[in-house]
Amino acid sequence: MHWDVLVIPASKHRIWISLPIYGSPSYNADYRIEREREKFLGSLITQAGYQTELVGKTHWHTEGSFRAGFEHVLPLSMLSKERVKKTGRSTNLTGLGGNEILPGLSQFPPELCSTDWVIDRCLDFLETRDKTQPFFLWTSMIHPHPELAIHEPYFSMYDNADIPEAVMGDWVDTDAYPLALYEHRWRWNSGPLPPWQLRKARGVYYGMITNIDHQLGRLFGRLMREDEWDNTLVIYTSDHGEQLGDHGDAGKTMFCESSANVPFIVRPPKGVDVEPGRESGALIEWADILPTLCDVADAEVPDDVTGTSIMPIVDGRAEKVRETLHGQINGSHMFHDGQYKYLYFVEDGKELLFDVTEDRNDAVLLGGEKMDEIRERFKLHLAEEGHEHLIDGELLNQEQEKPPVNRLRARNPSGWRGAAR
Repeated sequence: MHWDVLVIPASKHRIWISLPIYGSPSYNADYRIEREREKFLGSLITQAGYQTELVGKTHWHTEGSFRAGFEHVLPLSMLSKERVKKTGRSTNLTGLGGNEILPGLSQFPPELCSTDWVIDRCLDFLETRDKTQPFFLWTSMIHPHPELAIHEPYFSMYDNADIPEAVMGDWVDTDAYPLALYEHRWRWNSGPLPPWQLRKARGVYYGMITNIDHQLGRLFGRLMREDEWDNTLVIYTSDHGEQLGDHGDAGKTMFCESSANVPFIVRPPKGVDVEPGRESGALIEWADILPTLCDVADAEVPDDVTGTSIMPIVDGRAEKVRETLHGQINGSHMFHDGQYKYLYFVEDGKELLFDVTEDRNDAVLLGGEKMDEIRERFKLHLAEEGHEHLIDGELLNQEQEKPPVNRLRARNPSGWRGAAR
């Protein structure tokens, strides 16, 4: 998981702060979408008359000169250079990999923590920006992404707190358990940790989030001092969760709630009649971020963008912007109607169904007539798309079997926990 903040005027006279996410279906260059430079987010907002700045993690995996149309980008590689200059090294010496949930105490001072450093640079931007021009600021923080290393007091902040235990669904380690989740769990050796170790990891994760909250307080406080806060819209979200032991697994790339149901908090500017604390069950997706920002900035949305602006939900004009939502990661599918979440896995034909309005943790597997109903709706959706995983009206089932755990661990090339065992 990582957290982002974008700051963009909601009109030429007020400021929008949002926290959207990035996305990458694959790091393979063959899967990159070819687009004209003018159709990237930074370009669209710049063309609408805004001063555009991106600070922090980009995760674009493109050529080094790529800037997505932003006038200025200050990437985390600059933090690495500053760390080397001040400490002689760019990384912690914890020995942990970049996707391990084992906890570790950061050996860098707070000012060289990625979250603190990013906010410092954003404050620099607010100090030096052109005050006569509206601005668009994307603040992208890598935390609370593993490695789970943070400085004090956040490393120990939740040692004595009531940390919720990991959830284990009634479908885990049964015949219903899909091959894709089995492989994820064991290929990366992200299976169960000892209870004491998992509790500490979850506490450090909470500590990293608390540090983000505190640092964002500095950013929001600056806007308050500049009398911009009442004109500011905040959208606070992320790209993925970390499982943190739920269903005996860790990490991401799955449609379990603790991995895929990311936070999305909206704080509208003064003048928008919204009840504080109101919750919405509307289905939204990351593709909605660009059209939402274009809506606010009065910029034209490219024709090939599939998302839609969520501003009608925010200002009360609509309760939802879509009836269903389809997501896919390789052979894993999610079909969601706002209450029921149906998961289908082409590798072995396994399917899972949960009522997420009653079961927020995917703990209780449903079946029967409701499973049949949702499955048929999903098949109709794939048929409308002409999707390759629907063949002659039936869902593709590759009928793969689960390999032994030791074979999966032997195929681990990533350096995650267990790779060198």
